Amino acid sequence: MRRRLLAATAVAVLAAGGLALPLTTPASAVGATADDFNGDGYKDLVVATPKAKVNGQTQAGQLTVLYGSASGVSTSRSALISQNTAGVPGTAEAYDKFGTSYATGDLDGDGYTDLAVGVPAEKTSAAADYGIVQILWGGSRGLVNGALTVNAASDSHSRYMYGNNLAVGDFDGDGHDQLALTGHSGISVFDDGFTRTTAPAQTDLPTGPSGANRGTGSIVAGDFDGNGADDLAVSGDDDYEDDEHGETGVWLGYYAGGADGMTFTDNPASVSLAAAHARAAGDFDKDGYDDLVTYGQGTSGAGTIAVQYGGTGGIPGSTRSKLIDQDTAGVPGVNESGDGFGGPVSVGDVNGDGYADAAVGAPAETVGSLQYAGALWLLKGSASGLTGTGAQSFTQNTAGVPGIVEFADFMGSGLRLQDLNGDGRADLTAAARGEDVFDDDAHYSDGADWILRGSASGLTTSGAVSFSEKAFGLTYRNKSFGSVLGG
Repeated sequence: MRRRLLAATAVAVLAAGGLALPLTTPASAVGATADDFNGDGYKDLVVATPKAKVNGQTQAGQLTVLYGSASGVSTSRSALISQNTAGVPGTAEAYDKFGTSYATGDLDGDGYTDLAVGVPAEKTSAAADYGIVQILWGGSRGLVNGALTVNAASDSHSRYMYGNNLAVGDFDGDGHDQLALTGHSGISVFDDGFTRTTAPAQTDLPTGPSGANRGTGSIVAGDFDGNGADDLAVSGDDDYEDDEHGETGVWLGYYAGGADGMTFTDNPASVSLAAAHARAAGDFDKDGYDDLVTYGQGTSGAGTIAVQYGGTGGIPGSTRSKLIDQDTAGVPGVNESGDGFGGPVSVGDVNGDGYADAAVGAPAETVGSLQYAGALWLLKGSASGLTGTGAQSFTQNTAGVPGIVEFADFMGSGLRLQDLNGDGRADLTAAARGEDVFDDDAHYSDGADWILRGSASGLTTSGAVSFSEKAFGLTYRNKSFGSVLGG
């Protein structure tokens, strides 16, 4: 596989054997920029590899943190973090899967972004793998300030696979970030008041009628009703069967935030259960209300997204909603069986016009004759909302994108929009979990990541880069390096 690598490798990071510092001095003591762990005013990028081998332990899990700057991110300003890193509690063990999910926010209120990491397969008892969440504290030198481990309450429905998905938001509207998470079949929300040594109380949220046997998966935070408190949308598997709900296989819970707690609406009538998997949130029409993006399989698994617009009606979609797929006018391509368009979605303002845009992946897209090669799209926001007008699409065969299309790359299997160079435009990091890096027929899912920069016209391939585990001196194979980009 041919690719243009980021400028330099992180040999110094590896040699230090612990949490490494960015190689530049932060410009300010405290920064309020989201995703900014060292307070220098630039967002930082985390790519996670939950299947990574650490010190011989299979699928122990590892994070790679790349610190932002005026020129974006570089492997020379990076750190490798695992449960064997100094300051992180515990030990890297086989099948812990550290980094299965992550979310960012200022949880201790010190002005630096912190990193919450899900370790849902961590063994917390001799009888079961219950899971934990570990919070790595930000500071002027980056993520070198230790970490706090939090566990589920013994009677919590979220205790199995605890931390499988994470979200951060201000759910009571008091200006302080809070952590929310899902386990196998439950949802927990923490109060305000994290410190570096203690966690505040956590509360379980309902998941439906008494006796409903529901799984909890994706979780998305956003202020959909405009009351100043973030809300939650949570979706998962539903085997609850009656005439009202039908055997749809999916459920969606909407939790409206506020000073008096969170109000639950089960399977809102405004959201079709045919496209109810919560994916992302942002204000696509710049009306002051966040909008919810949900996903459905569409015809024969081609995939579709639904934009559930926020507004005075409160529940997303109660004002209006819109379906978008590859057959939508302006969107390049056509719906094909099994593409999975909309499986991954990330939201950010790519062209700096004040309207949120959406990056959408179809990791199973066939490119030419190569199945599962994968592709990604940028859909742009406007006064009328998210639209196919001016949409862009990219594969590894697009001019300027490093690499070439290959069978089962699964390009676009993970996406994250962030402004990594501080120019006011979000850049896209895209994962290809099946990328072959080591040119060995026995290794076909090594994984790699690409960065496409934002510009006034949208995403551009000018200056596009890609990097894999090789850039950090790592040699583990078939571990889908950098496949998790949040959530």
